[in-house]
Amino acid sequence: MARNNEGRAGGVFDALAHPTRREILRYLRTRDYVRAGALGEALGVVPSTLSGHLRVLRDAGLVESRRRSTEIQYRVQLTLLDEAILLLQGLRSGTGDDEQSRTPGRTDDDGPGAPAPGAQLAEQPPVDAGPGEATTTQGER
Repeated sequence: MARNNEGRAGGVFDALAHPTRREILRYLRTRDYVRAGALGEALGVVPSTLSGHLRVLRDAGLVESRRRSTEIQYRVQLTLLDEAILLLQGLRSGTGDDEQSRTPGRTDDDGPGAPAPGAQLAEQPPVDAGPGEATTTQGER
């Protein structure tokens, strides 16, 4: 089954959610194509568990693999990981550097309280009237 970009992004965050998978990425970040067996030994993860974690990381695009004879070797795929890091930094800092995160038609000059173009303003509450005075809304004056 093919995944769309939205599913892939969700897969990245799902993959990063598990501490063992984050440890695998930390280990691989300074190494190039590590044998699965050596990776499991270094991290103390049994082969069946390691295989499942590597499959999740590979499906999310965070690691790539190659076969050499009878062994499979893995390395971190930094392109997608770098994109995820930049996305998270932008969300955290609120810089709005990502063009898609901006509201169309708004500029920084609009200020933080300015409504987006086309937004409907909420109805104004009634004006308080003193005793014996009629209550009116702004539109009825």
